[in-house]
Amino acid sequence: MTIQKARPSRRVWLPALFLGLFGAVLAARLVQLQVLQHEAYAAQARSELLGSSTIYARRGAILDRNGGVLATSVDTWDVYLNTRAWRTPETRAAVLEKVSAITRIPRADIETRLAASGAVETRIAIDLDFELGRQLIEADLPGVVLLPNTARVHPEGDLAAAVLGFTGLDNTGLAGIEAFYNDILQGKAGKAVYERDTLGDPIPYGQYVATEPVPGDDLVLTIDRYLQRLAEEMLAAAVKEHRASGGSIIVMDPSNGEILANATLPTVRFSTLEQDLESATEEKSPFKNIAVTDTYEPGSVMKVVTAAAAIDAGVVTPDTTYVDNGVVDVEGVLLKNWDDGVYGTQTMTGVLQHSINSGAVFMQQKLGTRLFQSYLDAFGFGKPTGIDLPGEASGFFRRPEDPGYSPVDVATQSFGQSISVTPVQMMQAIAACINGGNLITPHVVKARIRPDGSRVDVQPAVVRRVISQAASDAVRRMMGDVVTQDPDGWGRNPARYTAGGKSGTANIPVWGTYTDDQQIVSFMGFAPLENPRILVLVRLDQNRNLLTGTQAAGPIFARYVDEALRYLGVPPEKGTATAR
Repeated sequence: MTIQKARPSRRVWLPALFLGLFGAVLAARLVQLQVLQHEAYAAQARSELLGSSTIYARRGAILDRNGGVLATSVDTWDVYLNTRAWRTPETRAAVLEKVSAITRIPRADIETRLAASGAVETRIAIDLDFELGRQLIEADLPGVVLLPNTARVHPEGDLAAAVLGFTGLDNTGLAGIEAFYNDILQGKAGKAVYERDTLGDPIPYGQYVATEPVPGDDLVLTIDRYLQRLAEEMLAAAVKEHRASGGSIIVMDPSNGEILANATLPTVRFSTLEQDLESATEEKSPFKNIAVTDTYEPGSVMKVVTAAAAIDAGVVTPDTTYVDNGVVDVEGVLLKNWDDGVYGTQTMTGVLQHSINSGAVFMQQKLGTRLFQSYLDAFGFGKPTGIDLPGEASGFFRRPEDPGYSPVDVATQSFGQSISVTPVQMMQAIAACINGGNLITPHVVKARIRPDGSRVDVQPAVVRRVISQAASDAVRRMMGDVVTQDPDGWGRNPARYTAGGKSGTANIPVWGTYTDDQQIVSFMGFAPLENPRILVLVRLDQNRNLLTGTQAAGPIFARYVDEALRYLGVPPEKGTATAR
């Protein structure tokens, strides 16, 4: 008998083929998941298991030049509520009641924030007081999460607020020193990584890995607390007395560019910061320090720069004479003296003493347009000074190649019109006129102190030599003659110290012309005369009394100098008279 082999049928090989293919697909998928895409899926699993939070670094303190604390950071807490931790309405109510009682946040406000958020975890408090946060931790409430943070405080109140600036909710600097030096102050944030349960809450004793934050550097400013407060108090009184819209008192060491005081009005105040932010306008912005952001026509203070350039170039000396007829003809345009006066034969020193416009034009014409404007460039006009404050403006003056230029422009630039400057830019230029001729970058930071305690001092930066030592000496003494010659007794001469200075009275240009009822008055002066320790700018904007710079700003300069130099320990030069 012949035995026949069984012939495979579809009932056998089709299921076998299907099972084989399924096994191969399954194996391929396993290889894909466990080998090829292992890291991606492992990372996804870890992300669902692990939570993380930022640990902010302690922000560096800001100190005045003598070590007094102007801004520092204190430990606080940010408070979050995780609503999934509340399994019953009773638990929710009890937690909210307790949180409200400890944080002193009305329960209705907390409910509003939770409803508006719609998220599982909602932040209900930023920068909660450290001790209140400790009470919350000790209460051990479900769903209450506290993360460490820091808040900025100012032990001197609103002092120097425009210089210091402020920080945002994330401790990032938004204005002033806080913004300009943000990277140095804020340090490097750390990171906390922890295991969490299905509700997203940290697992007690779960894995915790922290990258420690690196604290920021402390900054030592050139600002002196006493001189700053004195400037702010005198400025506030002067603005009120002269019914001005605002103003500035800025104090600089002309030898090294250190800003000792910078008082401005209007200004931001820490005590009213929220309101200031809400009511901010382009003219009144908490992000501005008008000493560096706003430009103006300086008026007759510019005659000092014109004289310095002319003397340095050798086209005049302090004793060079000319005849003033009260008016000068420039391309058919008649330029008059500020008071319509006629002064006859005058020296260049007399031009500064009497603030004669035609005398300034005389010096400019001796120089010529190109040479005169090359001196304006050398003195830093038309470009930022480089001061370490944000938002600095460049200023502007028209040149022959600019559209609309007229020879009248360069003539009026000689006495402070047709040129815009910032207050600190004008101070930099006058400092060069009296310090031996060096243009020095003004600055407000004196040193950095690293977390390890090491100190890095900021060295004065000399931009260039602008005029000779001899020219600087001559200009300084000419400015001394301006102050000592005070026939009307307005009080621009300090009672205890020798000084030099120059006033400025500039009508404000409106729609291409100048108005008689809006003006900026100023006085720029220094003391002592032979070895200047301080250079002071007093500026009043739109003073309703319509007094000149000599009348309104000069006496403020004199009083400030007497008090500031007494405080700095400079021996009196004029006996023991009481400072005015």
